[in-house]
Amino acid sequence: MKINGEDLSSIEKNANEIEYYKSLNTIFKKNLIIIIIVLILLILFGVISLYKTESEYNLNQKILNNGQKYEKSIYIKYEGKIYCNSFGDIYQLKDADIDSFKTFDTGDYRDNYIATDKNNVYLGNTTIPDLNPNRFKSLGSNYYSDGVNYYFLSDNYIRNEDISTWSIVKEYIIHFKKKQLYFYPFKKIETTKALKGIENFRYLASDGEKVYYKGELIENADLYTLKAVDKYNDDYFYDKNNIYYKTKALNLSSNDNLNLVSVEQGERTYLYDGLNGNVSLEEYIFDKKYIPYQILGIDSAHVKDLLFVSKDGIFFYNPETKEQERAGDNIFKGKVENILSSVISDDKNIYYLHSYNIYRKKRTKHGYIDILVSKNIGIFSLGEKKDWEKIKDIDSGTTGQVWKKGNKYYYFDDLGVYQLIDDVVYEIVDNASLKYLLETNNINDDTIREFVRDKKLIAFKGEEVSTASIKYKESHGAEIFLAVFLTTFFGISILMISLKWKAQKKDREKLEEERKKIEKQMEFWDNYYNNNEEEKKEDEKIPTSYKSYDDEEEIKKEIDKIKPIVKNSDDIEGLKKREKKINSIIKNFNVDELDEEEK
Repeated sequence: MKINGEDLSSIEKNANEIEYYKSLNTIFKKNLIIIIIVLILLILFGVISLYKTESEYNLNQKILNNGQKYEKSIYIKYEGKIYCNSFGDIYQLKDADIDSFKTFDTGDYRDNYIATDKNNVYLGNTTIPDLNPNRFKSLGSNYYSDGVNYYFLSDNYIRNEDISTWSIVKEYIIHFKKKQLYFYPFKKIETTKALKGIENFRYLASDGEKVYYKGELIENADLYTLKAVDKYNDDYFYDKNNIYYKTKALNLSSNDNLNLVSVEQGERTYLYDGLNGNVSLEEYIFDKKYIPYQILGIDSAHVKDLLFVSKDGIFFYNPETKEQERAGDNIFKGKVENILSSVISDDKNIYYLHSYNIYRKKRTKHGYIDILVSKNIGIFSLGEKKDWEKIKDIDSGTTGQVWKKGNKYYYFDDLGVYQLIDDVVYEIVDNASLKYLLETNNINDDTIREFVRDKKLIAFKGEEVSTASIKYKESHGAEIFLAVFLTTFFGISILMISLKWKAQKKDREKLEEERKKIEKQMEFWDNYYNNNEEEKKEDEKIPTSYKSYDDEEEIKKEIDKIKPIVKNSDDIEGLKKREKKINSIIKNFNVDELDEEEK
């Protein structure tokens, strides 16, 4: 529809577009404000955390430097308060009675983490329930009692597995205090019989019949035939009937030929049954159909885990799948013997064991990083042993050995990567170094490192004939988190815009219907105005204060309906002018009618 030569529908369209872009701009501003607020809160939280951490550090240093330590315990008195120095941090015992507070000193270092006052028994900074501090006594092997109740109190703290990252942050934000990540575990034993720690067992106790491990009952354990597999390990033991890992009876036959084996600084310790050739790792038992197993790499400083050989193949434990896996066929001929912990031989050849990792380069914004692809234990052949001649043990073989093949001399190492000797076999390329190795009795690791650094010993690589490989999948945790965050953020924004757009679309449809109705009603006046331009100019000179008739009132009502459609104030002013013009036309029309009647 046109009024005064202008298309009203185009004005309406422009107004709707302006309103749409205004809404988009509003949504963008809201999201921007939210992001800014979140960033400000994060920065504020970081500043407060930094300040609190620094304050806690300063207080801890004051406590350590100026506090009064209770004998050899973990407890410290400072400015009228009692603190526990453990878990790599310092915690206050808020309910401790300082006047009656004392450490539980029995002469056993394992009791240094226990204290009492007139009200409570403390394990670290934890109050133990149901124990009378006035009758509290040690039973041995980390067991304690007040004559009525019995507890196992551990001297090794563990991580609190129930704590999540969110709970740590929430505790810090709401209560503004640090969540305790570690604690000393304890266990109450439900028994009516008196317990006593079993001698030579760190965590075992008995009431004369039942046997407990760290407070947990070991079913059917025989107290009188109980033995430790290794005196330095507290988790493996056996009796006449069973072999146990902690409280679990293993499906292995009990015998006196049990050993615990590992590499020099291995993450895993295996139980080896020397009588039957069985192998187990904690509760996991290697497949018995391949027994007997022979173990390669015991105490080696050049491999990160052991290999297990049977007539059916070479096996290893994969910590990623948590299962035994097969590396390949048994390559050995006849009996396998150890020359050094990392050097072995069979009836025909000499081999050495060596661990290595494989990485791939990944390009990043700031360059390249190494991504771990696999961890490998290789068996490398040095050829037939008839070609090799042993010349000398260095420090009884604890450092290494000198060997000869043809007219060349080699150094076999037993120090390993923890002494910064990366390879197992080195060719001795310097005559002076060879003479020193052959003629000197006491040769330490510094000398070997110096020879390697100065390239007097050159690493020698054999032929890799078998490989135990643990493959790793690349972690995309950070990328996934970023992608989820961005997708969620922009997804919500797009959804809000889409919902807003749909709502505006419905409003536009309703307005379009109203516009069409008004257009029909205004069509007559639009045509009249456009066809009587000269009369309209004269009519504009007539005062506009003249009141119209009923038809004029109807037109005003229709014009009033148009006003909400036009959101822009300039358009509203234009519409008022058009209303004035229409009033003029109507007035002129009424005057003409009066003139006709007078005639």
